[in-house]
Amino acid sequence: MKGFTLIEIMISLAILGISFVVLLGLKNRDIVISSEANHIVVATLLARERMAFFSLDTDKEVGERQGTFEEPYQEYKWAIAINETPFPKIYEWSVDVLWNEQNREEKVMVTTYINSDKP
Repeated sequence: MKGFTLIEIMISLAILGISFVVLLGLKNRDIVISSEANHIVVATLLARERMAFFSLDTDKEVGERQGTFEEPYQEYKWAIAINETPFPKIYEWSVDVLWNEQNREEKVMVTTYINSDKP
């Protein structure tokens, strides 16, 4: 007799089923990683935009400020800290962009040093 036995068919279906579950899990993880990468890219661009905005501000003072971004980025919050350094006329600018992802707070920080009479 030619053909497959019932046990051979059941084993092959079990292998296919396990493979299918693993592939679905990998696809789900790929979607999560893609979403995280998108948030990081957007947050980095928003941090650079906020730093450029404050570099044009004439009322720069040492200290901290914070706020939220406007539509369509209202889920992101920002905080900027301008600090003195041990070097004269050199200031550290640090911009944090924060957002919530999967019930945890994520953050991107961009830091630069400015040579100026005023921060």
